[in-house]
Amino acid sequence: MPGRDARDGGTAVPDAETADLAALLIELKNRSGLSYGVLAKRLHMSASTLHRYCRGEALPPEFGTVERFARLCRATPDEHAELHRRWIAADTARQRERKGPRPVPDGHPGPPPEPVAPAAAPAGPPPPSRRPRPRLALAAAGALAVALAVVLVATLLTGGDGDGDDAAAGELPGAPAPLAVATVPYAFDQCEGRYLVDLPPSQVPPPPTETDAPGWARALDAVPAGRQNVELTVQGTEDVTVVLRDLRVRVTESGEPLPWQLYGGYSGCGGGPVRTTAFDVDLDATAPGPTAVAGQADLPLWVDENEPLVFQVAAHTDAQDVSWYLELDWSSGERSGTLRLDDEGEPFRTSAVSGQTEWGYLIGGTEWFDSATGEPATP
Repeated sequence: MPGRDARDGGTAVPDAETADLAALLIELKNRSGLSYGVLAKRLHMSASTLHRYCRGEALPPEFGTVERFARLCRATPDEHAELHRRWIAADTARQRERKGPRPVPDGHPGPPPEPVAPAAAPAGPPPPSRRPRPRLALAAAGALAVALAVVLVATLLTGGDGDGDDAAAGELPGAPAPLAVATVPYAFDQCEGRYLVDLPPSQVPPPPTETDAPGWARALDAVPAGRQNVELTVQGTEDVTVVLRDLRVRVTESGEPLPWQLYGGYSGCGGGPVRTTAFDVDLDATAPGPTAVAGQADLPLWVDENEPLVFQVAAHTDAQDVSWYLELDWSSGERSGTLRLDDEGEPFRTSAVSGQTEWGYLIGGTEWFDSATGEPATP
């Protein structure tokens, strides 16, 4: 069916409702700065399937898929509501089209078929009855039908399309973890993000917003200065409870603090709402590990499809340049595993500052300036 099911081969033409949903999906995807591959991996589907959703060639079978996509792309509450409205409209149109009558071809119906004369009665005695089909053949046909049904159900449940990239890295094919984790590596309020960049002020654009921070940091090879807030959104992807048993910090490399230029967030914005930090990580400790902040629930915690968990990990250092990542142990019934949480396949990196000048930037300003003296940066 055009715009809803691309399994018939060829290129599907989106219908109006599915195209409206796809337009908002692609807008959120482009704004997030995340690639199809990264989003698809976090959604436990193939990149080609996600491509079809964003082109309107297929409709996600349930809104939960759209909702997880929206969270990964940092959609606003209004955008969540609009996505829900558009998905309902597209799904309603799909159901209506499936139940509607088959279209009548143009022109008048042809003449009814001529009646077939009954066969003449046999002159002799009736022939012996046909031998019944062996039960083995019937059983084989039934087994084939069951096998085909099982394959179809498995395909529908996994959402796979045969290109082999549905399984998450480090997990058995066909058995993905029953949870998904959306990681925001630069979670900060507009006034507080600080970065070390190996470029002079004349070559550094204005400070980023939280939404733009990943692209800004990667373009400049910027490193969070002194502190890095990582936001984790954990949610079950199946109708089971998943226990989050342990969270560990793994340090891959450490060295002297970077001597690069220090760039702060916007000056004069008055600060934003204070975030609640669930776990604190001292990267200067001999064996860094997350510590639940006073008043916060410690692990183990649990999630399911309807009860996600959002918390921040605040990692900080005063003495070194540290590359690190997180490991999350989970279990659900007889299943268990460990997820690596990092910055799109690369370790997080946080460096202490070493007394260098901090450059600030006014909201609505046009240049960096010395935060201590107010003097503009020299070209």
